Amino acid sequence: MVNNMFLKLMLLLCLLIFISCDGVQTKEVNEIGALEKQDEFIESVQEVKFLPDSTVNQILILNHVESAVRFYSNISSEEYINYLRESPVLGFCNKGKDEYLLLYQYEGGVKNGFSCFEIGNINDLGKGVTALDYESFKTESGLMLGMSLEELVDIKGKPYNQNGDKVIYQLTDYPNSSFLKRYNMPAYFLECTLKDDRVIRIKYGFNYP
Repeated sequence: MVNNMFLKLMLLLCLLIFISCDGVQTKEVNEIGALEKQDEFIESVQEVKFLPDSTVNQILILNHVESAVRFYSNISSEEYINYLRESPVLGFCNKGKDEYLLLYQYEGGVKNGFSCFEIGNINDLGKGVTALDYESFKTESGLMLGMSLEELVDIKGKPYNQNGDKVIYQLTDYPNSSFLKRYNMPAYFLECTLKDDRVIRIKYGFNYP
């Protein structure tokens, strides 16, 4: 009789130990799951915090007429290059004539109000452009031709998409974007083209309507 009671007590003790260990493991699993969800949340917040570029050489500003006039004060804004891109563009190059800058004039846009900028290597353009008195072209966050993919990601964060030689960032959440609200535009993009891990073209601005 005593042996039976002792055996039952031992079984009960083993059961309690098992339940206790299982509870600890379950707690650890839940904590790991919570940390993983926290990491996913932090990553999504970092993606939302992508900061768009809106200038060239901190002078020319997207959809800003006065800044455009200051940027090329001695150039006629009527000298558009048609059929080079999906919309008419003004074409310029730097002093060294190895970089080009295209200013996109979308249909229905205000004169001298450019909705998209494109910076690239002049050899890839194959079109006559007008020289400006700038050493090079770059954005306010420091994006420029020749930088590596690692340098690009260090500045702009994780891209929205990377497809072949193109790295793409997008801003489409109008209700929560002060940038889109300020310009009253539904979407913004930044597209960088790479070759041999180096940026050879930077195109950024508002989506073509």
